[in-house]
Amino acid sequence: MSGPPAAGLWRHRGFMLLWSGQAVSEVGSQVTFLALPLLAALSLHATTFQVAVLSAASSAAFLLVALQAGVLVDRARKKRVLVCSDLLRALVIATVPLAQVLGVLTIWQLYAVAFATSVLTVFFDVAYQSYLPVLVPTEQLVEGNSKIGASQSFAEFAGPGLGGLLVSAVGAAYAVLLDAVSFAVSTAATAAVADPEAPRLPGWPGSGCEPRSPRGSASCWPTRS
Repeated sequence: MSGPPAAGLWRHRGFMLLWSGQAVSEVGSQVTFLALPLLAALSLHATTFQVAVLSAASSAAFLLVALQAGVLVDRARKKRVLVCSDLLRALVIATVPLAQVLGVLTIWQLYAVAFATSVLTVFFDVAYQSYLPVLVPTEQLVEGNSKIGASQSFAEFAGPGLGGLLVSAVGAAYAVLLDAVSFAVSTAATAAVADPEAPRLPGWPGSGCEPRSPRGSASCWPTRS
């Protein structure tokens, strides 16, 4: 539940957990955005073309699966999608430093990691946009979006600098590990949110139940047999 109106969302536990986890993972993602191409170029001696393909793989899902993701997320519990997306991103990205330690890292693995992370990010972003109106009161949506936008701007400003420091200090592969940790933190924070989302009713969709508001209320009627 939200705190007193004067306190805004600062005293809304669910939003603060969701927002803080997302803010941490945003910084981690900016580190990976810098470190992954550097890892390909410096450790795997990738060509300019290969680095370009890697960059394309990092954003391809937004063009290829965005519409399908919207349909699938609409039929699922949004919090579950958020938690699963963050957890899977943590596991996928953690394979990079692990492969580096084992000496089996290849450019094809980086392609796969970049594309898989991109797909999971699409699912997370779609669910995130749908979950926020469920989590916070309508009159506080503007404040919530403003806070999210501010944290994203901060990550875009601070993340590359932090990434550069980490790459210089511990190497690109271990800098990527920070992103895996950030997704693990976001997973734990989102999982701790008390989920206000109403469960899907039996037979949804096609059961005579129709959603009436983003807060999960529904109207039902008998269906013909």
